[in-house]
Amino acid sequence: MEEDNTKLIKKYKQDLEMYEKQLKQQIQECKAALQRGSHIQIYDTYCEIHSPIYSLPLKPVLGSANFTPNENPQDQLKKALVKVTTSGQGQTLTDQDQSVSTSDYLGQPSTTQQRSEAKVETAVKTYKLLPQTKVVEEWESPCNIRSMCPTTDGQVWTQYRNKLTLLDRKGKVIHEVTHNVLINAISLSPSTHTLWVCDDDKNIMELVSGRLTHRFSTKKKPECICITASNYVIVGMYRHISKFTTDGKMVCTSMAKGTGKPLVCTPDRISECPVTHNVAVADYSESDGGYGNQHVVVMDTDFKELFEYRGDIPSTYTHTPQTGDGPFTPRDVVYDSVGNLIIGDCDNNRVLLISGGGEFLRVIHTDTVYTWAVGIDREDVLWAKFGFYVKLLQYSSM
Repeated sequence: MEEDNTKLIKKYKQDLEMYEKQLKQQIQECKAALQRGSHIQIYDTYCEIHSPIYSLPLKPVLGSANFTPNENPQDQLKKALVKVTTSGQGQTLTDQDQSVSTSDYLGQPSTTQQRSEAKVETAVKTYKLLPQTKVVEEWESPCNIRSMCPTTDGQVWTQYRNKLTLLDRKGKVIHEVTHNVLINAISLSPSTHTLWVCDDDKNIMELVSGRLTHRFSTKKKPECICITASNYVIVGMYRHISKFTTDGKMVCTSMAKGTGKPLVCTPDRISECPVTHNVAVADYSESDGGYGNQHVVVMDTDFKELFEYRGDIPSTYTHTPQTGDGPFTPRDVVYDSVGNLIIGDCDNNRVLLISGGGEFLRVIHTDTVYTWAVGIDREDVLWAKFGFYVKLLQYSSM
């Protein structure tokens, strides 16, 4: 319809241009007839003016469409969307568990009854956990890394102090950007694929053509940042997180009123779920006079708390010799493409897989040194930094 309308408008424009040309010619002929012509020539000119040949072109009728939403789409959705069932209920989970796993996409903690009835009618991808996590690549990092953001073309942006470094899949340095202020966190936009950063001077910036471009500033020092699929900027600051537009207009905030307990105390990392758009925050709440132990809090798009995960692992899960028993220390969090939450548990040298509803699924990998950063690429390959080494881990198959 758009193409047809374009053709009609183009033809109408050409007709008007032709009409204008003919009209100008007719005006000249009329002037000449009035100045030098006979009564017959003047009469003929007058008749030609009223001729249908010189009438305005007809304005075209453009095509249009109206949309009427379905008032009861449930039946159509049931037919169109896939049903997902979970298996492995009541079995002992191990690092080699092979059962199919899915997230609870309602964003609420799962229960035994919910799992036993688990037929999730939603458009999701199902995948199977590999019997053993596969190390796809492993290399010593050429630079220090505090956070990492895999790109859509098989590379990864890393950050440490005031430096950004772009590495390829083998760990080779492709590009470096040095900032004049300490950078606290980075985030890759899912829509524009550009890198955003926050720094110690309360600046929110976007990396454009190799240079950091200032977008807006925050009142408090930003500790972490997340660019959402809807192109909002979520910034974590002391005792709250806030959502902004890309030009700095605040949309909503989790800041507690009065003396109420804040939803987060010291947000350290933020990630948005690509399925539900829930938000997970790694909260370093032991510091800065916070409450309780370090944990991950998951909230909806309006920053209403859904659940907290504090590192609990079911007693039915068989611990491997490498699985640590230290305090839960979530240094980094990221969602995979089906909505499961990946947590880098620093002090226990491991990476955990949690469902979107807060249910523990498995330990993806354990190492001999601290887990400093995690990131997920478009193929659901996990990039993780343990000590000075980076490992690319394949833990599922689609």
